[in-house]
Amino acid sequence: MRAIKDEFGLYREKIFDDMLQRERKRTERNQQPFALIIIEIRSLVKSKAKKDIRNLTAVLNECFREIDVQGWFKQHSVVGIICPGVAQECVRSLQQKVEAAMEKALTPEFKCGLNVSYVCFPQTSSETTDLSLSVYPEFKTTSPGKAVADICKRFMDVSVASIMLLMTMPLFIVFSIIIRADSRGPVFFRQKRVGFGGRQFTFLKFRSMYMNNDESVHKAFVKEFITRQNSNDENDKKTFKIVNDPRITPIGRFLRKTSLDELPQLINVLRGDMSLVGPRPPIPYEVDEYRIWHRRRVMEIKPGITGFWQVYGRSVTTFESMVRMDIYYIKYRNLLLDILLLLKTPLRLFKGAY
Repeated sequence: MRAIKDEFGLYREKIFDDMLQRERKRTERNQQPFALIIIEIRSLVKSKAKKDIRNLTAVLNECFREIDVQGWFKQHSVVGIICPGVAQECVRSLQQKVEAAMEKALTPEFKCGLNVSYVCFPQTSSETTDLSLSVYPEFKTTSPGKAVADICKRFMDVSVASIMLLMTMPLFIVFSIIIRADSRGPVFFRQKRVGFGGRQFTFLKFRSMYMNNDESVHKAFVKEFITRQNSNDENDKKTFKIVNDPRITPIGRFLRKTSLDELPQLINVLRGDMSLVGPRPPIPYEVDEYRIWHRRRVMEIKPGITGFWQVYGRSVTTFESMVRMDIYYIKYRNLLLDILLLLKTPLRLFKGAY
């Protein structure tokens, strides 16, 4: 059996990465912070490589605790140290301690070839750096197997969306007439949303609100909803939509309750911006409030008209639960699951959104 540590006492790359992913998931769940220190070794003189690395590990053993994990972030080129419980405000003192120890124990030549970076978790999307993103393998390119599945999914999207558009064309005509008669403004509501890979697209719905509304009300609601801690009290749950919103028109209330306002998203599906099944597409200012792990729901897959959360959670759920449902779908998605969710959606619509 291959040793999990090498001759320098550092965990091998695969073992260290597994430990890093577990620590990352733990902090996502309980919000207990940890720091990740990355030491990039830019160049090693072959004749002195082993001696230099041993000197470096000796420095690290002096600076860090027994509970801190030292290993290869990239084998024989980048060292990583996981420091559980270390928050952002403690990093500066840790950095000074490490730099002082390196100054004392390492040769100037070797020390000049090192690049040390510090990053703390959990993070919000506004704090994201290339280093912190490298800790999230789910943000990397999808595998060939997933690419084939995505081609099959796209074929189903185009086929079903085309048929549904033809079948619902009478509803488009009827709702267009009613919406224009009900209040001033266009038939369609257009809004920028965040899609696959974080790219923005123009999202279509039947207009369900009066014109010239102040979006600051919704911005404040979204921020409070996302940052709200999960509650076990059923009476303390909040819907993902504002209930009794005075900005909604009379016909808009019916369209929203039945989710018929979302029919124009079939056009988004044909354009390739969305899929029939996937996570709900967020508004850019909503994504600004995300912690970094929340971004999986917009990085790995196209958003959908319906999906796992829309069927099993819908409007009444916590934000954390919604994200976990989306991640569950992303992990286990397949055409059979998509078909099952599509078949269950009409029953969910019959029950109403809220």
